[in-house]
Amino acid sequence: MRKRSLAALCTATALGVVLAIPTAALAADPQPSGFKAWTDGTRVHLDFGGSKLPQHLKVNLRKPGSDAPVATVTSFESTPDEDPCSPSCDDDNDSETGIRSSPLRLADLGTYSVDVLYDGTQGEPIVHKDKATLTYGLIPRVTDLDVDGSPSLENRTVTVKGEAVGLDPRDDIERPLPNGKLILESAGASTPVFTDASGHITAPFTFAGTEKVASGSIPRVRVTLRPEQERENGPRAQSRDVQTGPRPTARITLDTALVKAPDGSKAPVSGRLTFKGADGTWKPAPAGTWVRSRDGGPAQTGADGRFATQILVNGRISGLVTLTGSAWLGNSNATVAVDPSTSAGFHGGLSATLTADRKVSLTGKLSAYDLPAPAKLKVLVEFQPSGSSEWITKATRYSAAPAGDSTRAVTAAGLPYPGPGSWRLRYVAAPGIPAGPAGGSFLARVNTAIPEFNATPEPVKAGKPIGITGKLTHTRYYNETTWSGYGGQPVRIYFRATGATAWTLAGSTTTAADGTFKTFFTAAKDGVWQARYDQATYDHFNATSREDLVDVQ
Repeated sequence: MRKRSLAALCTATALGVVLAIPTAALAADPQPSGFKAWTDGTRVHLDFGGSKLPQHLKVNLRKPGSDAPVATVTSFESTPDEDPCSPSCDDDNDSETGIRSSPLRLADLGTYSVDVLYDGTQGEPIVHKDKATLTYGLIPRVTDLDVDGSPSLENRTVTVKGEAVGLDPRDDIERPLPNGKLILESAGASTPVFTDASGHITAPFTFAGTEKVASGSIPRVRVTLRPEQERENGPRAQSRDVQTGPRPTARITLDTALVKAPDGSKAPVSGRLTFKGADGTWKPAPAGTWVRSRDGGPAQTGADGRFATQILVNGRISGLVTLTGSAWLGNSNATVAVDPSTSAGFHGGLSATLTADRKVSLTGKLSAYDLPAPAKLKVLVEFQPSGSSEWITKATRYSAAPAGDSTRAVTAAGLPYPGPGSWRLRYVAAPGIPAGPAGGSFLARVNTAIPEFNATPEPVKAGKPIGITGKLTHTRYYNETTWSGYGGQPVRIYFRATGATAWTLAGSTTTAADGTFKTFFTAAKDGVWQARYDQATYDHFNATSREDLVDVQ
């Protein structure tokens, strides 16, 4: 990414601003939509929404309450592109709209008002006062952190000790940070702390009791001491992992252990998470503890330990609510029995095959639940082309189902292959019998072809050799328009005598690295020759060449 220098050096000087009075009909701000201005503690940032900047751009810094600038910035650089390949790796300065000053060197720490000045469309001065505020102070950095104590769920408080320094932007020297505001935090709790006159802190910190294990399998929780505001010039925080005490036994108690809902729907499940305290009583888990169901996603407990989530009704496959990964509680789970109400759907996936001869066959098990009377269930065989969101009906099947529960196989065999994509069997909901899940599978093979084939010479005398040449090619899964030679593959040569109806296998050969092949036979009868790639592997299609007639004299 290229930098652009727009002016000269940042100067710390007191400059007055004299505003000319232009002709009202001609004067105009070249930035009618405005612009963005902000600071990061040592720099002023601007963004005019494009690479073209106003003429004679500068920034004045003032002490609040004073009109006299204490510094003027006339030199800027493009803001570094954090992702140079977005929107593309070929982007140039036209896609870079942000600029910034160099780190400022001011005489005094404190707060400054930021004014932005540039020329109007007729050269008149345009002044935008108080576009931002610069807080020019020590840049804090935590240099040390220690934690005393081994917290447990019923005693989650530890003592944290730390050291912090402040980088003085006036001379780039670090000194102990006096009375600096820092943030002490974990994944579940946060509290402000302040350094003493020497840059030290000693403070209690109480974990939330909902933190996950920070890393590995040992129950550790992470505590971090950081500046209140992060700055762009490097990491300034310190973190420590603290091992928790023994994790008490946890228990998930469901409000009901059985749910009844249509197949394929998500059913609500609720319950309470508790743990066994040191006094032997069961207590609610800390508010905000995460529990999960297999299909309903995460849910957090309330102050009373209660939670609400969902499970997917997938036939009679049991649901599961779990607590795992907590640094404070032992793992726990509860099983939810499932009873599908009147409905029908496919479970256990779909058995799908695609032959080398481009034929698709599908088999799935259609399970019907709690049908009040025998029914004829309509099933659509659907195809979704790769890269498309549309499902196309390729066939229709019907499956008889008795009253009550039943499972029947639904099969669709010998369907023509339309190209790479997904197939599914989907029961079409009927009145009183909602549809459950559809079983699906992706099918694709690599295309092959024998675009070059020749039998020579033509004509040929009986007893003389006939040369058979050709080339076997294939594409790729990800690019069906680019073909290349397919080497090391068996190609079989067939002959059919003039007047005959059956083909005879004459012999076979193997393709060279570039997909070409060549072999010879002895001329005996008039007839046609053909090459076939008919022993394709599981991931390729078969291919057949054109027919070539040879006259034998």
